[in-house]
Amino acid sequence: MPVTVHLSGHLKAHTNGAVEVSLAGEFVIVGDVLDALWKQHPALRDRVLNEQGEIRQHVNIFAGNDSVKRRQGLATKLTSDEIHIFNAVSGG
Repeated sequence: MPVTVHLSGHLKAHTNGAVEVSLAGEFVIVGDVLDALWKQHPALRDRVLNEQGEIRQHVNIFAGNDSVKRRQGLATKLTSDEIHIFNAVSGG
């Protein structure tokens, strides 16, 4: 299934200004989608994943309405044709 990745504004510097990237292909898990995203926009990888290939602490990724950090991480099965990537909001 093709997937649309929605990115927060701070990431658009690494996608030639795009905040929405459409990816064609058959994707089963979130990691498959991100691998395709890195091929188009390699600089995004280091902003989203740490050196161990895990989602950075202050980055949220949602597949549909599900936070992948609360599921199986990058191995979370796709249940939607949309993924959202944005920074976590914190403060007090």
